This record gives sequence, C-alpha cells and structure tokens, in this order.
Amino acid sequence: MKKTRTVYILFGLALLGLLVFFCWKYVSGEKVSSSSLPLVKITIPDDAGPVVRDVWTEDCNVRIYDATGWSVYSSTYAKLEGRGHSTSDKPKKPYNIKLDKQESFFGLPARDRWVMLANFFDHSLMRNALGQEIARQTSLAPTTPQGRFVRVEVGEENQGLYYMSERVLDMVDDETVLLEFDAYALNEDEYTFRTHSGLPVSVRHPKKLSAPLFEAVQELVNRADADPVNHIDFDTFADYYLVEELCQNGELNGPRSCFMHFLPDGRLAAGPVWDFDLAFIPVGVDSGNDLRPLRKAHMPDVRLLTADSLYNRQALWYDRLLQDSSFVAHVKNRWQQLKPRFEGLTAYIDSLDNLIRPTAILDQQRWNHLEPARFDTCTTYSSAFATLKATYQNRLVKLDSMMKQLDE
Repeated sequence: MKKTRTVYILFGLALLGLLVFFCWKYVSGEKVSSSSLPLVKITIPDDAGPVVRDVWTEDCNVRIYDATGWSVYSSTYAKLEGRGHSTSDKPKKPYNIKLDKQESFFGLPARDRWVMLANFFDHSLMRNALGQEIARQTSLAPTTPQGRFVRVEVGEENQGLYYMSERVLDMVDDETVLLEFDAYALNEDEYTFRTHSGLPVSVRHPKKLSAPLFEAVQELVNRADADPVNHIDFDTFADYYLVEELCQNGELNGPRSCFMHFLPDGRLAAGPVWDFDLAFIPVGVDSGNDLRPLRKAHMPDVRLLTADSLYNRQALWYDRLLQDSSFVAHVKNRWQQLKPRFEGLTAYIDSLDNLIRPTAILDQQRWNHLEPARFDTCTTYSSAFATLKATYQNRLVKLDSMMKQLDE
C-alpha cells in the first residue's frame, strides 16, 4: 500500500512539473506558427543604412524559434553584416550574425557568431550541407563546420531558406595558425603573401602576429610550397582531395576558400572545408583559374570539367603530390576505406529533401524570377535536387574508376 502511494505521489509530481513547464513556456515564450524548420527573425534599426560587407549594423533584434514555433532566443543587441564575394551583390543576401554572448541552437556548439549562407547560386540549396557531411565522414571531421537549415525573415519580409553554420574560424583553437589560400584575401586581410610559386596566402588566425612569427609562417609555407610531400599531413590532404573531387568542386583551382592549418610538429594539415556553392555541376576553368558556368564553357581559354574529370589534379600542390607514388598510394587506400561511407550518404541526401522541400519551393518562388539561370542549368528546386542526387551517385562510380587509374 505504501509503495502504491509513493508511485502516485511521484506520478503527480511529474504531472505538476509538466504543467509548470508549459505554463512557463506560455508566459515567458513567444510562439510563431510551426514548421519543419526553425525560424530566424532579424529586425534592423530604422535609422540603419543598408547591410553591407565588413560593416557591422548594431542593435539588431534577432529572435530565433525552434521548429515547433517556440522562442528559444531573443536579443536587441545583436549585430549584422553582409558577407560573401560573388554572392554579396545578389538579390538574396548572405549574412554574418554576432550575438552578445555564446548561444547553442538546435544541438550545435555554443557560438557568438553565426554564418547565414543564402545558397543563391545553388537551386538545390543543399550543396554546402552535403559537402560538409561528406567531409565529416573523413579525417577532416574535427575541423568541419556544422550547420542547420533555417527560415529567415528580415524586417518581417520572408527571405527564404538559409543554412545557419559555424564559421571556419570556430574550428581551430587559440593556438592554431590558420591559413586561407584565396586571391580575394590578398586585398582584405592584414597578414598576406604569395608563396614562391605564386599561391595567394592569408593568415586568418591569429588576428595579430608579431613580425618574427609572420616571417616564420611564411618560411614554413614556402617549405611546403617547394616540397609538399615532406611537409604535409597525408591523411588530411588525401581526404581533402577526395572530398573536393567527390563534390566536383573546382574552387581549389582559383584557389578560393582553401584552408590549411599548422600541426604542432610544423607540418600543414588540410581543412577546414568551405564553400560548395558551385560544386556538383560541370564548370569551366579559364586561364586565370576562375570558374565559369557551363553556359560560358565554349570560351576559347576555358578548360571544361565534367563528371569524367579530376577537377583538382592541377590545383594547389596536388599537381606535384599526385606525381608522388607514396601519396597516390595513400589516396587510393583512403578511397577504398571511405567509399562505403560515401555510398551511404544517398540516404542523407533524401533526408535533406524531406526536411527542406516545402521551404525550398517557397524560396524558389521568392527568388527565381530575379535571376533564374545563376550558375546552374536547373532552375527549379525539384529538378536541381533530382540532378544533384543523380550527379552524386554517378560521381561515385566515375571517381572509383578514376582512382584505380590514378597512377597509370
């Protein structure tokens, strides 16, 4: 009898706890209509000018709601700035958000800065998410940013589907020297140089370097530039190459958005990965190493890259690394180890479609009439998704064949 009474008491306390929780949610939380995706609402002060790159608009109100519609965050002290290079002047704007303190959302690590990727060039809207998930199957996982799909409103106006992601800078600790190989960075960052072979390098972290440390960084990078085989980490460089090839990502040719970081022993490791906007599609690379959309691939100086191509065989240091038998053997071995994981990601692609399709179609209706061609031959979400999935499955088969012939 006493045992039964105890059970009733515990049951009653549990019900009371649930009642208190829901009452608290009702009183303290704001609720919007539910969706399969969270919602980020941004309000910019009335007296603020346009949101542009490299200028923070202060005192923005940022409210974040989970997929059930409940408010999980609100601040009137957030900051907003534009971001991107080729995407910064497009109708659908990408943003950086700076919060007043670190916050964790939707199972992601706590951060005070978040990247809001608009994915305007990508009609499937999922290339960045897929590229990051592919990298997470490899040794690059510890430095691969995580993100979540969200709906975004700015000033009560629907902006469509975004990918809310960690920054590249969040993926290294305070002691790590992080480099970006990107021609854009030469005009934007404080500590920049070109290697002896001409590659553009920016020191992205730490933000401040003493003159001796900057000289030491240049010396170490130029050693790798002269003799990459003996100055790199084979696992990360092999996996980075496989990820970029599987994604058909030609950005390395620029190079654009290519990151490396120093290990404690002075060798360079590849990663974090970033920027898959123009992946999974045929592109041309012109004589200046800039990517050209397929519709411009007939230009005389453009080298066409298709599913039958190794996109990055001539990029960065891979032209020399892939002439080294030990590195080639390592790449081929890593491909055999990783291929089953890559093959399993077709289910992940379907899961993304199930998650974002309704919002993605609304995004298409919101933006496609402004610039329907963009970089892609597909101009609807449904056709872009079907093409992406077929491209990925085809690329697995093609790349398997090319890996077997890599040293022939």
